[in-house]
Amino acid sequence: MKTLVVVSGGDAPGINPALLAYAKLADASGDTVMAAVGGFAGLFADQWIALTPHRLLPHQGQGGTLIDTSREPVLSADGAAARLKALLSEQHVDNLLLFGGDGSLRYILPLLAGWGVRCVGIPTTIDNDIPGTEQTLGFDSACNFAYRAIDGVLATARALRGRIFTVETLGGTTGFIALAVAQAGGAHAVLIPEYAYDDRWLAARILSAIERDTYALVLHAEGIEDSRVLPQKIRAATGIRVRDTRLGHGQRGTAPSHQDRVLAVRMAYLAYTALRDGAVLGVAVVRGEQVLLHEGALDDQPPRVPDRGVYERVNGLRTSI
Repeated sequence: MKTLVVVSGGDAPGINPALLAYAKLADASGDTVMAAVGGFAGLFADQWIALTPHRLLPHQGQGGTLIDTSREPVLSADGAAARLKALLSEQHVDNLLLFGGDGSLRYILPLLAGWGVRCVGIPTTIDNDIPGTEQTLGFDSACNFAYRAIDGVLATARALRGRIFTVETLGGTTGFIALAVAQAGGAHAVLIPEYAYDDRWLAARILSAIERDTYALVLHAEGIEDSRVLPQKIRAATGIRVRDTRLGHGQRGTAPSHQDRVLAVRMAYLAYTALRDGAVLGVAVVRGEQVLLHEGALDDQPPRVPDRGVYERVNGLRTSI
C-alpha cells in the first residue's frame, strides 16, 4: 500500500507525532508513505518526499508540521481533478491521508472521494470546532499553553492587588478554547463569539471580583466583535487600568501535549487500519472515550456550539451544576 499525506489549512500541535505513528505502522508492514510538502499546492508542484520513521523521529515533539501546509485553492482550478488523478496514478498512490480543519474535512474530503480518490481525514485544529468529533488534534495543547500563561498572570495578580487582567486566546470565530480554559483556569468572566454579553454586566462582574478576590481576570476569544478595544472599554467602564495579554500564534505552534500525542497515535492507527482495509471515505473522530471512523464526510453533521451551561456558570449567570 502506498499512501500520500497532505496537510491542508492551518497547522496544529500533534500533526508530527501522528505522521510518525502512521509511518511506523507502514514501515512495519512494508508499505510506503509519501507526503506533499506545502499542501495541495505542493502536491501539484511535485514537491513530494518520502516519510520514514527516521526522517520524522527528530520532529515528534515539535508543533507545526514537518511537511508544511497551505491554503491555496488549487483544487478549484480548471482541470484539477484530471491532473490530481494523473499524478496519483503516475506515483502509484493507493490512497490519501488528509490532515485538516473544518473546511478541509467537510468540503475537500468529499470532493476527493467524488474524483475517485480513497481518503481518510484526521481533524486537525486548535479551535475544536469540527462537527462530528468531540475533540480535534491540537486543542489540548492550545489549552495547556493558555494555562501556563494564565498561571503567570494570576501569580502577579495576587501579588499586587486591585488590578484587572484580560487574556485573549486564539480560536478563530469560535470560543471553545476560551471557554474550556476559563472554566478550569480561574477566570471571573469569559467572552466568546457565540454568546452576547452586556457591557454593564461585565463592569459590575469585574468590580465585584476585585472587591472579593482583590483582582479580576477576563478571558476572551479573539473572535469577539470588540476584541481589539476590550481593554479600553473595560477601563472606561470601571476607571481601572487594564493589563492585557494576547497569546497569539505561539498558542498554535506550541509543542504537542501528552493528550494530543496519545490522540495522534490513536488517530493514526485508526486511519492506517481503515485505509489498509479499503476505506473509501472516512474521518477519525472522538466520541466518548473512543476514537472511531466516521464513514463518509462530515457535511451531514450539525455545527458544534460551546456549552451554554458552562458559559453561564463561569460568568455567574447560573449557580447550579
